[in-house]
Amino acid sequence: MNALTKARESIAELVAALRLTSQARMAAEARKRQPVPAPRATHLVCSGNAMIRVVDVDTGKVLGFRRTLREARWLASALERGLHLQQ
Repeated sequence: MNALTKARESIAELVAALRLTSQARMAAEARKRQPVPAPRATHLVCSGNAMIRVVDVDTGKVLGFRRTLREARWLASALERGLHLQQ
């Protein structure tokens, strides 16, 4: 193989990678546009110094992190009421 053939193959691989990246970006945008259901109930989990996780009770997914218990309680109640913001 000469250098020109290797360069062509590398360019073809880059084009394929860019195509996959574009598809992944479009899929992520589609997921962002879908409505996020409000959790039925949340649970606060202390996980170290100044780190409190807000966890959905049903799914076990972490919904957010806060540094103080007061902020974590506020976030949990806002999420349960459906007042969370989508980004």
